[in-house]
Amino acid sequence: MPDGAPEGAATVLRTARELLRQSYYCYEFSTVAVMHSLIAVEIVLRDRTPDAGKKPLLDLIKQGAAADGILTARQAEYLDFFDRQIRNGMAHGQTTHAVMPPAMAVPMVTTSFAIVSELCAAPAG
Repeated sequence: MPDGAPEGAATVLRTARELLRQSYYCYEFSTVAVMHSLIAVEIVLRDRTPDAGKKPLLDLIKQGAAADGILTARQAEYLDFFDRQIRNGMAHGQTTHAVMPPAMAVPMVTTSFAIVSELCAAPAG
């Protein structure tokens, strides 16, 4: 687990990692693994963003990429596209059943782990 990750994010990342392992037997777990890894990123982003409160994720991404400088442009782009689209689609019932092969999920989960590591390594905002 990334050093300095809040316990909640670390727990969610451990679940994502195990789901990804199991997805080689059940492809549906790939999607859930991606979803969990993105939730971990949001936990850390919320933890690192000043006055995050209950702001919507899009606002956190914009704030993190702008004045606060918490996110790089690459991270913000990734989060805006994958996190918001995948997470929102599932959370709001627009995507009720999505299956992806593990080979597609691995880079997404890996990127989420990398972003969590980078956010935790950066000085707190």
